[in-house]
Amino acid sequence: MRKIKLCCFTVNTTHALIIANNFIERKLSNVKIIYINEREETKKIKRIINKFYKNMQNRMYYSEWLNEDILNDYSNEEFVFVVHGKEQFVENANKFLDINEFNGYIINCYDVYDIKKEVNEIIDNHDYYMNTTGVIKKEICKDINEASKKEEQNRNIL
Repeated sequence: MRKIKLCCFTVNTTHALIIANNFIERKLSNVKIIYINEREETKKIKRIINKFYKNMQNRMYYSEWLNEDILNDYSNEEFVFVVHGKEQFVENANKFLDINEFNGYIINCYDVYDIKKEVNEIIDNHDYYMNTTGVIKKEICKDINEASKKEEQNRNIL
């Protein structure tokens, strides 16, 4: 079974939902969407979906955490798991998702204020990186990072 991992860095739940849902709405169809959020924000998630993503309402599910019933009930369908929270929460959710078999996507939305690893290390552990403009190739991220390092070095020389 194939899992495709994407990551993004967000400032709050609303930001994470906009990035994830824009990608899902534009690129994916016939998928079950399960939101796994570190903080209890079910009402907020439902409000955002109802207001901006009405066509996704009938395929949306919410879970504070995963349980195996969700996966076992839909083992023949394709999923998108949107995981949002601090780095440790996202990593723990992914450990669970890695041992369960399903076809689909994992969109990891890291809280930008709680990242302990280097951003490039996190990006390298995913198939794709995404932001509000969409999916970005990892090579572009590395080019941007190299350019910013050179700019920083030039500033330090002056």
